[in-house]
Amino acid sequence: MKKYLALKASAGSGKTFALTVRYISLLLLNANPTEILTLTFTNKAANEMSERIYQTLLTLGDDEAYLSAIVEQSGLSRGEIIGAKSKLLKSFSSSELSIYTIDKFVNKILREFCGYIGLNDDFEIKEDNSDDLSLKFLKSLDLRQFDQFVDFFLYENKKFNSLFDLFKDLIQKNESFDAFKINKELIFLQQKEAMIHAFKIKEFVQNCELASKSAISAVDFDDFAALIKKGSTWLTKERAAEFSYFKKCANEILESHFSNLKKELKNYYKLSSSYSLSRLFELYGSFNAFRKEYNKNKNYLEFNDISNLVYDLLLNTIDKDFLYFRLDSRYTHLLIDEFQDTSLLQYKILEPIIQEILSGYGTEFKTFFYVGDTKQSIYRFRGGKRELFDYVAQENGSVEVEALHTNYRSAHNIVEFVNKVFLALSAYEYYEQHSLKKGGYVEVIEDESLLSEEKFETIAEKIAYLLAQGVEANDIAILTYTNSDVLALYTYLSEKFPEVKISTEMTSKLINQENVKAVIHAIKYLYFKEDIYKENCNAILGKAPLSEFLLTVDLQEYTMPQLVKFVATQLNCMDENVIKLLEVSSSYQNILDFIYEIDFLESSIENKEQSGIQILTIFKSKGLEFDTVLLIDRIKRKNHDKSSLLFEYEKVNLKNIYYKVPNLENFDENYAQAVKQERQLALDDELNILYVALTRAKNNLFIFKKREKSVFDVLNLEPMHLGNLTVKEFIHTPQEKTEYVQYTPLYLGKQEKKIAQSKEHQLYSLHSKYFGLATHYCLEMMSDFTLESLQYALSLAKSKYGNALKEEDFKHIQKRITHLLNSAEFTQKIANSNLYKEQALMYKNEIKILDLLLENQNQYVIYDYKTTQDEMQEHIVQVAHYKKAIKEIVKSDEVYGYIIYLKEEGCTFKEV
Repeated sequence: MKKYLALKASAGSGKTFALTVRYISLLLLNANPTEILTLTFTNKAANEMSERIYQTLLTLGDDEAYLSAIVEQSGLSRGEIIGAKSKLLKSFSSSELSIYTIDKFVNKILREFCGYIGLNDDFEIKEDNSDDLSLKFLKSLDLRQFDQFVDFFLYENKKFNSLFDLFKDLIQKNESFDAFKINKELIFLQQKEAMIHAFKIKEFVQNCELASKSAISAVDFDDFAALIKKGSTWLTKERAAEFSYFKKCANEILESHFSNLKKELKNYYKLSSSYSLSRLFELYGSFNAFRKEYNKNKNYLEFNDISNLVYDLLLNTIDKDFLYFRLDSRYTHLLIDEFQDTSLLQYKILEPIIQEILSGYGTEFKTFFYVGDTKQSIYRFRGGKRELFDYVAQENGSVEVEALHTNYRSAHNIVEFVNKVFLALSAYEYYEQHSLKKGGYVEVIEDESLLSEEKFETIAEKIAYLLAQGVEANDIAILTYTNSDVLALYTYLSEKFPEVKISTEMTSKLINQENVKAVIHAIKYLYFKEDIYKENCNAILGKAPLSEFLLTVDLQEYTMPQLVKFVATQLNCMDENVIKLLEVSSSYQNILDFIYEIDFLESSIENKEQSGIQILTIFKSKGLEFDTVLLIDRIKRKNHDKSSLLFEYEKVNLKNIYYKVPNLENFDENYAQAVKQERQLALDDELNILYVALTRAKNNLFIFKKREKSVFDVLNLEPMHLGNLTVKEFIHTPQEKTEYVQYTPLYLGKQEKKIAQSKEHQLYSLHSKYFGLATHYCLEMMSDFTLESLQYALSLAKSKYGNALKEEDFKHIQKRITHLLNSAEFTQKIANSNLYKEQALMYKNEIKILDLLLENQNQYVIYDYKTTQDEMQEHIVQVAHYKKAIKEIVKSDEVYGYIIYLKEEGCTFKEV
């Protein structure tokens, strides 16, 4: 095994396969699962990684590809690997796994050490209310600081909210920068210096007999602002003679004035940019100081806060070695997935672990492995730094870099199409890929309807064609650029194909879903009686302007859930998202709270069951694959970067921060270079998004492109088709009726043995394991069986198992335990009884742990909790064994045993 390895894995080249093989090979080389820190980018990827490893261990030896790869990685024989299967499976399934998202790992560190910075370890993670935060910040300012803010807005001609967007950008980057303080008067003095030479140019041109009217017009200015406006073209030239209107007048005198003006303007722009930057950082300093105090007074943090706080802990408060020593395990092996999406801040937090492993200190077997694809780096806006992939390998010479060039996902024609498109790009790092699958179909369609009112008409026609050809709806995915396109497509196609299932996979706020918006505007109209809300509601529901609004209701008679239900029913727009709105509306005490607070609701829309045609954004499709893909051009033009800051990096280190000033690139070579670098990075982002989109299809790829201003123009795509449509063949084989043969087995006596595990149990997932552990832990941590105690125990369970389970899982746990607490049978049993939770007992030299033991006047009741849906014989055997043990220990026949099945729909009791 190569101890330090970076793997460049193009789309479909077996990245997850390589990670799984590496992990299992480490287990075979005696690594403990708790020592293998495995980091992924998303919760879904982390769960899939755990499941993939577990299922591969279960079937170890059945899959020749896995077995051969593990033999090569581990250096062990097939017999040795298969012989270790049971041991590995037991070790993996019984260990607290160290498989996390990077965010959850950083979160874990902060919860462990939050006491050092005065935080409680039960903090929540959610977004700040920007309006509330900004208002409280302004109230915290003294008169001098407030004047500074007002002066900045006036000088920069900025909106108030735009400043807080800049602050968020700085918080995410967490870069320190010393800006020079500039006196504003110097800027005005510099303008005057520039005007001296500008007026000399004006005088010279006006007195030149050869000057045209256009040349005289170009110098028609009287102040600095007019100079910049009139000189927008000629001031960008290196010499005056390069400007066609000045060409006839140009001589050494004009060139001298022009050169002097350019020098003074260069000084002006540098001063102006530095002044704005220094003022911004001064205001940011005030905001940051306020926000640190603000965070202490609330029990939640934003995601960016967590990374920043951990980095500050490492930098200023805690010795790095001590911090990592205090974690659950001393990690000796590090595996990182999707490394191209790692941010600089995340890398700085992980760097001590990486360096300790790479140092080779001690005699322990230590390894470092990371995998990714710089072509699939599409999260730069979140801080992702694709340059890290090569930087880490280059800075640490012991790390070898290998590339995977075989595409196991896509058919030959799709791979060849992608090769041809991207190999033609001279400045793009791309290596030719190979495919093992034959066939495949690619079609580029110039779709004029994308810019019309019926913009999805051609797409609907293609879907109808595919369905008629026998392509299954479940095999079709439509990729778009924005969430709004997902919703619009869903609405349009649902009407066109009412008989076809259509699902969406997107992250969007509940309040942005159309039916929810209609209900909210209707309720606002009922309260405010302002026509704007009525017309908004009509527009959303597709009604004509000025349509009658027949809702009449006494707002005082309804609770908020009742009002939401009434309005949605009357508008005939009840769906799963409105039902979710109905649920969350119970948190608002009255309609006043609802109408003023609902716009800040963070809840996401309900995604439908993943069946039928799927519609999702390209960003959501990353890591997924589909048989047939319809890729839609960007319909609305991309929003330009409106940030006033430009960050320039040299490799992965911050080189400079610029405050963007119009025309600065014409007078500052360094700034011009930084702008050029940023434009190239933005172009690479667009190319990466396209690469991700074009590599999702397995068999059929359809590209719908606008005739003009298309995102596909950068790839020089023209209408074409390649290959033949691939349609899966579904062969139905009727099963013959099987007659069961009855027989009487030969009796050979009895032998004590373990009860055979059912097939279902063998396929018992890691998710189920952690769900059960978290449920038992929650019940154990409850000081008494009350709803209040349940809330406290849930927070502890989230802290312990939050890395393995989702928030939705803890809601299910809460629901199941609540069923138990509401059970009359259970509450009567525990009343006036002594309770012993997780009671350990020794019986026949074996230690047994009882979930709950009740003692009441020499009567004993055993409760064993189960979270499985099926009632199994082994559960009965287990509790019967507990009963027998308790009877012998307490010398009493009044011992009763119950299995409590904690199910989603309610709890059931089975007496043993």
